[in-house]
Amino acid sequence: MKLGSKKITGTLIIFSTLLLTACGGGSNQSNDKKSDDESSEQNALYKVYYQPFNVSSGLITDFFEITTYLIQDDQINFNKSHNQPLDRRILTESKILEVGTPQSNVFKRLAPTQWRYERTSELQQDLSFELVQLDGQNVFDRVLPGYRENINLSSNETNGLNQNLIKFYQNYKDTVFPKNSICYRLKETQWNQNHITQVDSFDSPSFAEVRERIVNQYEGLKYPPISNQSDYQLAWGNWHGYDWIFLLNNLDVEETVGTIGDATDQSAYAIYTPSQPWSVEQSLSYARDQLNSFEKNDRDDQISQMIILGQKMRIANLEKGCFAFNLQAIKTLKKLNLINWKQGDSSDVGQFFGSRTIVDASHE
Repeated sequence: MKLGSKKITGTLIIFSTLLLTACGGGSNQSNDKKSDDESSEQNALYKVYYQPFNVSSGLITDFFEITTYLIQDDQINFNKSHNQPLDRRILTESKILEVGTPQSNVFKRLAPTQWRYERTSELQQDLSFELVQLDGQNVFDRVLPGYRENINLSSNETNGLNQNLIKFYQNYKDTVFPKNSICYRLKETQWNQNHITQVDSFDSPSFAEVRERIVNQYEGLKYPPISNQSDYQLAWGNWHGYDWIFLLNNLDVEETVGTIGDATDQSAYAIYTPSQPWSVEQSLSYARDQLNSFEKNDRDDQISQMIILGQKMRIANLEKGCFAFNLQAIKTLKKLNLINWKQGDSSDVGQFFGSRTIVDASHE
């Protein structure tokens, strides 16, 4: 989901002690409020985010962020995103959702491990989680899976601007989670229907040209083990007068970039989101096979090594990554006080699902 996000500042509500005294039992009301606050903190999901330095975006140092998503009436509401109008047209087989259509953007808890994201009344995604008990597991490896094994964490020359990462590793690399710490590991997702999101305006080249290019790309997938044509399929059709074509991966279900065409044969980039279930185990199997293929290719150039590193990090995240944590786990992180834990923005649904807008540090 390519949705934007930005930071907002929370509001602190202070109750007058005079009012409490006038009502009587001010101490008890204060204790009741504290109890309510603790209950709210327990009934929440906590997400942890790490942003490496990015000079081109004005980020001259790295940072860690913790965002609290309160659960009320078995759902998480994203205040800034609720009723936010669509900024891109979405096609389904039965309907066109035009730009300006209000989005629900609600995350509903159906059961402790079963949740449903309602983007609109027509578009809903079910998500299944495994609740992993983190008792005694290494904190660094759960927050940053794959970093210990694949990134040089002792070289300030390599990570000169990733000071918080180095600080985390050097000071807390052996810290473990206490009892009752929980990780929400994403296991499966499934949208209720296929849909296509139009990314840009209709323009040149023609849809016929782009379609031919995608067909040729499919025909070129004949060089195992790097590219197996049997792993892919061409999908095409016409919905509501719009032609479309996408090259889909059968083994690694994900959003796919392709094209749609209008009545004048002009084309526009689009993203196809399938209703086929995604599972972490299937993605893991595919990612491991891909890594084996890349390593057997035995190429030592920089691009190949970057691809291999990216694949290793993806595998580590699929194996040990946490979609969210519970309060006990987050309390452990906040005790690592050499790290400057920033407070994240819980009002934007894009950030919840991992989409980020990096803001120039000079404008924060």
